[in-house]
Amino acid sequence: MNKYHVPRSFLITEGDNTLVLFEEMGGNPSLVNFQTTIVGSVCANVYEKNVIELSCDRKTISAIKFASFGNPDGNCGSFFKGTCEGSKNAVDILTKECVGKEKCSIDVTAEKFGVPDCSGAARRLAIEAIC
Repeated sequence: MNKYHVPRSFLITEGDNTLVLFEEMGGNPSLVNFQTTIVGSVCANVYEKNVIELSCDRKTISAIKFASFGNPDGNCGSFFKGTCEGSKNAVDILTKECVGKEKCSIDVTAEKFGVPDCSGAARRLAIEAIC
């Protein structure tokens, strides 16, 4: 194989990530080189009563692509709204608090985003911000 892609969801944020390549036939590890991409978006998925800090690594946050407080589902780049959602518009709240800044901190509370009726399930805020 001549190209490998390691999805961000496979990487751990704390500590080192180790990549092991194994070629069964004809592979030459001395010819391997690595490329990184510039992050175009950042994501967070945090339970209620925590703080989210969004940061674009010295770039400004230019837009909020997705935000939902309740039981959103999916992964970074493919979040979608769940069966319950806060009564306040999470995208509008995050746009006002984060867009134009290099980083922002958000308290994830029902008071801020509106109380969703999630039938006792844990509530969380999922965000995808564009850098």
